Amino acid sequence: MTPWLLLLAVFIIPLLVYLGITVKSFLSGHFPVVEKVPTMIVFMAFCYPVYALYEAYNAVIIFNKGNLQLKKPN
Repeated sequence: MTPWLLLLAVFIIPLLVYLGITVKSFLSGHFPVVEKVPTMIVFMAFCYPVYALYEAYNAVIIFNKGNLQLKKPN
């Protein structure tokens, strides 16, 4: 299971970086003040829902595969 998550991360992380840079360049075309804002802040402000969905998907995989299990009461 872990190799699949690592492989997914290899593709998703550059995609999220590209998405953050694209959103920043689009916004800086309309609002010049955005050029001086760090890309990470722009990403967290406008692209965080996409990242949250990615992390939720990873959590579901880890939970369903059994790597993260709740203790059963005795």
